[in-house]
Amino acid sequence: MTEIIAEIANAHQGSVTNAEKLAIDCLKSGADAVKFQIYFADELLVKTHPRYEHFKNQSFSAVQWKKLISKVKKKGKVYCDIFGEKAFKIAKKLQVDGYKIHSSDLINHHLLKKVSKENKKIFLSTGGSRFSEISYALKYFKNSKIKPILLHGFQSYPTKVEDSKLLRINFLKKNFGHISDIGYQDHCDGKSEEGYLIPSMSIALGTKIIEKHITLDRNRNGF
Repeated sequence: MTEIIAEIANAHQGSVTNAEKLAIDCLKSGADAVKFQIYFADELLVKTHPRYEHFKNQSFSAVQWKKLISKVKKKGKVYCDIFGEKAFKIAKKLQVDGYKIHSSDLINHHLLKKVSKENKKIFLSTGGSRFSEISYALKYFKNSKIKPILLHGFQSYPTKVEDSKLLRINFLKKNFGHISDIGYQDHCDGKSEEGYLIPSMSIALGTKIIEKHITLDRNRNGF
């Protein structure tokens, strides 16, 4: 059976209230789990980076994360993207149900080493990743009781149909299917027919996880 994850990402617009409503509404609507992105500007970027202030304004404090995740966990499963060791520490303390490592961290030795010791569901994003990077990350989980889940998905917003490259799922299955499960992180336009068809087609190719970005109102232009 395919698990459906509602990806909150930055749809909360930097508001804890929005994040809580998004998560709980999704769980009520039938999502099997929700996923938050825990990050801190200082872990992601140098202060002179043009996007530094954006991430600083969008991020929550450790206290805010504690209140938010504690509330949402009462309603259902919570997974977290962890963009750094500080983010991982918070997610671990809050006993989330699983961790996702972004493709940009597939060769992050320090983060992989810490996460591999957790007996939780582990997602490894492979969008834009090389064969060698995926192989490197999987080495850390060879003695784990949990099979990591490789998530295919080209992360442009929205992703064009021709950029979805669903046949890469077969590539991942052929090369890594013996040591991992496969999922699909979809970024197609939510208003389009492809927003339903592409993820459904990925299920036919054998994905066990579907991750979809969500929002409260598609007519609002936010992040």
